Amino acid sequence: MYEPSRTHKATIAILAIVLFCAAAPSVSADDAASAHFMTRGTTADDFGGVATSASFSSVDAAGQFSTGESTSTDYLVDSGSMYFDTFAPESENWRWYDDETDETPTVDLAPENVAPTGVNDLDAIKLRVAIRETAGIGADGVKFALQYSTSSDFSSGVYDVAEESDCVATSTWCYADGAGADNGIITTALLPDSDPCVASVGDGCGTHNESGISTSSFEQTANSVTEYEFTIEESDASPNTVYFFRPYDVIDSSAAPISGTSTYPSLATGGTTLTFEIGGISTSTATAGVTTSITTSSSDVPFGSLLISTPVTGAQRLTVSTNASQGYEIYAYQQQGLIGEGVAEITPVSGTNASPTGWSAGCAATSTGCYGYHTDESVLAGGSTRFAADDTYAQFSSTPEEVAYSAGPADNRETDMVYKVEAGAQQAAGDYSGGVVYIVVPTF
Repeated sequence: MYEPSRTHKATIAILAIVLFCAAAPSVSADDAASAHFMTRGTTADDFGGVATSASFSSVDAAGQFSTGESTSTDYLVDSGSMYFDTFAPESENWRWYDDETDETPTVDLAPENVAPTGVNDLDAIKLRVAIRETAGIGADGVKFALQYSTSSDFSSGVYDVAEESDCVATSTWCYADGAGADNGIITTALLPDSDPCVASVGDGCGTHNESGISTSSFEQTANSVTEYEFTIEESDASPNTVYFFRPYDVIDSSAAPISGTSTYPSLATGGTTLTFEIGGISTSTATAGVTTSITTSSSDVPFGSLLISTPVTGAQRLTVSTNASQGYEIYAYQQQGLIGEGVAEITPVSGTNASPTGWSAGCAATSTGCYGYHTDESVLAGGSTRFAADDTYAQFSSTPEEVAYSAGPADNRETDMVYKVEAGAQQAAGDYSGGVVYIVVPTF
């Protein structure tokens, strides 16, 4: 007989564990070189021969005994042997910035030409780099992409930064959206060796670059030092690793070499990271197909007094952030079931982690009581969807079993765990308590 004065109380104590498991003209000429200068094909007499290129031809040349360069405020004369060359960019000074939402960034990650450290996954950052034109020839439609390598001289393992639209969890480095439109002119040059650039006017004004394949109409003038900006973000780069970057001339299909004693832009990624948090969920919260009827905390699931044949549900939220390249798994096991005085126990549902069941199927009408859990993780390791349906409940085991999974790095990724209890008419009165342990295992 049911006695109204009898009560059933149940509480779960929660514990978390983190484990880190070209024919020459007829005039003879040679290159004269020294440690600092080179004169190409010095003219030997009054008249040279025909000179041609893909776009131009010179029928004759006269009076060029002397070589050198003459300059004034408005003009430049290159004197000497006639020859043709192409736009020749070289990479010079550089600096990384953290405030990618500012068109002109001011929050630097490190001093000029110094590699910042601790760059974390999913961090969007800006690179400003000065590119000098060294051949005295300007070019239209200039577009630079960005390449990266872990080799300081790019002798091996050279990759293109991935397009933002193609960026996946394992792309390593991707373009990102920052302030300033792709191929738009920067308003202000920040590097001291760049030519003047104020209000997007001046030879030092290069472009914002948030893509390596978009078409640009930008013109870099001859002999200029122009500053370009690249916005990128890490996407599963290896922890504790130095990466080097270089501008790549898309039109000429060649990398811009470093100039003189300059170095390629570089940075160091952060170390391995993992944070795991268990949070309570308030009553009347809808999650995983149920509405909670109790309020939980990070360490307790207090079911309170149980009414006969009236299920009670509570939930907790598991939150993980990690740069683990292969993601993580969360496992759960019970220290003990819902045990009361003596041998009394609120029995678990029949469903298991490997084969969860609906509540009505797993909690038979003949049961004295029922207790089980559901995870809202729709896909677990190996592609399993055993908990994808809302009404799927399993009993806790005394050995760790998977309740959450991520295939790659995570940034505050959440999983809700739902706990459900029901007391039957034959359930012995008393206070019941149990304990559940969570283990998070990242894979680097």
